[in-house]
Amino acid sequence: MPQDYDGNNSKLYHNEVKAILEQSKAKHKVCIADACHSGSLLAMKQPLQSTLQSYYRAFNESKGGLALLMSSKGEEYSLEDQGLRSGIFSHYLIRGLKGEADVDGSKIVTMREVYDFVYKNVHTYTSNVQTPTISGAFDWAMPVAVVRH
Repeated sequence: MPQDYDGNNSKLYHNEVKAILEQSKAKHKVCIADACHSGSLLAMKQPLQSTLQSYYRAFNESKGGLALLMSSKGEEYSLEDQGLRSGIFSHYLIRGLKGEADVDGSKIVTMREVYDFVYKNVHTYTSNVQTPTISGAFDWAMPVAVVRH
């Protein structure tokens, strides 16, 4: 929902979001959208300090960029499931960011890992009806989450 929502027009145009992100001077930019037609650290088993140091090192070593992760292709709907009590994309995105996407066991989830996890699971769960997409100029090794367990 746009922050300037007027009660009538609920659209947030892709080109507006992209333009805002492109103007940002931030090195690392990630935009995740769960929308139709979108084309606790204390629980960590590994010592907190070493995990965070690894995360910040990976963050500094990545080239950064702008990644646009969308819940579906432009012509598709983003589906919800009452059993999941959320959108299917958001469900798998959260699971991936919490650690299920961390295939190399580094305790750091990269853009590549989260995209591959979300794509595979959403595509399978929806019987190929919903296809998450990613675009932009970014480093696939860009870290997006620290695994807490």
